[in-house]
Amino acid sequence: MHVIVTVLFSLFFIPAVGVHVYGLFAPITQESTASHIIHIVSYSVCFFTFLRAIKYRLLLYALAAVYPFMFHANCFFTPLVQQNKFNAVCLLVIVMLPLGGLWIYKYDRH
Repeated sequence: MHVIVTVLFSLFFIPAVGVHVYGLFAPITQESTASHIIHIVSYSVCFFTFLRAIKYRLLLYALAAVYPFMFHANCFFTPLVQQNKFNAVCLLVIVMLPLGGLWIYKYDRH
């Protein structure tokens, strides 16, 4: 089960980092360069702490997940409420980041 979850989250974090690296060089949205850099660092820290059993990893994961979670929650709920537009990518992020934290919490307890 651990291998399946690791593969699943790798398939989430690696493209997430890749999209924001690409966004630095070829703007695909109106997101700022600083926001792309913060996303890259945040997702990288989340992925690292997800893969490695380091001291305080749940805390580090949670701190790193705050910015991308809030950013994508905003980009999901604002257009949904104001324009009735659904953004699947933002929904994926706001679901997967807490799931990663729950997995770390569960895995560290056993």
